[in-house]
Amino acid sequence: MALSGSLFSFASFGTDLKARFGFNSSNINLLAAIGDTAMYVGFLFVGPIYDHYGERWTLIAASVLTFLGYGGMYIAYAKAWGGLGFLMVLYCLAGAASTAGYLAALAANMANFSDATSGTVSGILLAFFGLSATLFSQIKTHIFSGDGEVAEPPSGFKGSKATQNYLLFLTIITTAIYLIAAIFMIKINKPVVKTLESGSSSNTTINEAFEKQEAALSAPVRPTHTMSRSTTWNQSSLTIDKVVATLESPHLPGDNILGDAMPAPPSAAPVTTTDETKTTFNPYLTSVDMKPKQLLFEATFWFFVIAQVSQQGFSYINNVDSIIHAILDPTDPNVTTHATSLTGLHVTLISIGNCLGRLASGIISDWVIARYRISRSIFFLGAEALILIPLLIMGFSTPVVSLTGLVISSCLIGATYGATGALFASMTRDFFGNKYYGSACGMVMVLNGANPFIANQLYGIFYDRAAQKMPPVTSVDGVQVDHITCVGRSCYDSGFKIASLLQLVCILSAGLLFWAHTRKGKKLMQKLVSETV
Repeated sequence: MALSGSLFSFASFGTDLKARFGFNSSNINLLAAIGDTAMYVGFLFVGPIYDHYGERWTLIAASVLTFLGYGGMYIAYAKAWGGLGFLMVLYCLAGAASTAGYLAALAANMANFSDATSGTVSGILLAFFGLSATLFSQIKTHIFSGDGEVAEPPSGFKGSKATQNYLLFLTIITTAIYLIAAIFMIKINKPVVKTLESGSSSNTTINEAFEKQEAALSAPVRPTHTMSRSTTWNQSSLTIDKVVATLESPHLPGDNILGDAMPAPPSAAPVTTTDETKTTFNPYLTSVDMKPKQLLFEATFWFFVIAQVSQQGFSYINNVDSIIHAILDPTDPNVTTHATSLTGLHVTLISIGNCLGRLASGIISDWVIARYRISRSIFFLGAEALILIPLLIMGFSTPVVSLTGLVISSCLIGATYGATGALFASMTRDFFGNKYYGSACGMVMVLNGANPFIANQLYGIFYDRAAQKMPPVTSVDGVQVDHITCVGRSCYDSGFKIASLLQLVCILSAGLLFWAHTRKGKKLMQKLVSETV
């Protein structure tokens, strides 16, 4: 997980790429956005690879892709080969490799631990993913800084040779660790459970139940089918491995899947336990393996997809340095030093908030869902609502956002960005199960690939427009030049006002997601109560 976030260190060597290849700022931003987008879109093909071939081949694919991506960038940088398009292809490969490493580590561990701990497991894993930016940036700063390098003549090497060595380091460390992980990371083979009715072992899965259900719906006469089922009880949770379902009326595949996944009444399948307080059924920790095509007929899937496109804070994270320059006094002789110091502070706040948000949301949601039987999506809704606060601060503070407001924004955006990431991992399991976990992740996350482009371009358009409206300044040689650095609230406020409106859509969708999953849970509990009366 820590290696899978290596792309987040791009800012630490982007300037050297710019010098080495003669790029401008627009080229560098496009290259960075390509890598971020590849991490999200990569789920579409990495997910099925994991579902069909498992974590070992997924990690091998990660190793090959990262070797080609970072290794290619190392050679291109060393020889100054290729241009922007070539580097974009290589960085796409590195982004897809990050996705493969991320998914293999996440999905294997989610399968190895129980539903009741999925939030904690994903929170711990993704905390390392959130700290990747700090880890690799510190390695670049302190080991591959290039401070002692002697500048070569204009006809010689442009850029820093330390960056060349850093790209070689990334190639070796990611390739090697992914290969080692491919050897040692395994999914535990869980024992075959026995049905309560006959005591014999059974391998029937929920997906086989769906196949029978779909076949019955297509038949001229729909007979009543009873499918084998077994239950495992623990405190405040239930894992349903087989389902007892009576087909009462036709419906779309997966339309009321949680409602159908109900335990049989005690008279038909008595439950024995040494502690009667541990026989509380929790409908929100019910694992139901759904095929990818079934997701398309689920209201929870579509609400989840829309709400998941929630990273309106992308424009803040990627442009916090320009925001700081915009609010500082340009006449201050120490403005550059002050801006550099503040940028470092806020990057640290975002990184720490990201880590703590992932840990807290995972651990707390596990505790609350087990103790109070509440859908985990309530925390997702809360995180979406909290993201709106810093967006409003940035969009409506006058005359400019204060340094205090900036600290609040960095902390909240970091924490909520981390929380939504950790909750996404556990909620995908809660809603859609483990068997097709990789494909489900890809389908839920695919729209997030547009976030880097939308957020960066939206911010950049308004920033450039505000800079062009500023009066020209006189350079040291007496020439009138346009502003490169924009100053004032007009540099950033319009972009965040639009981001606030977009976030309202995400909040609404997150609310509908919580409502839909809660409604399914209540229906399941009502059926259970009516059967036991």
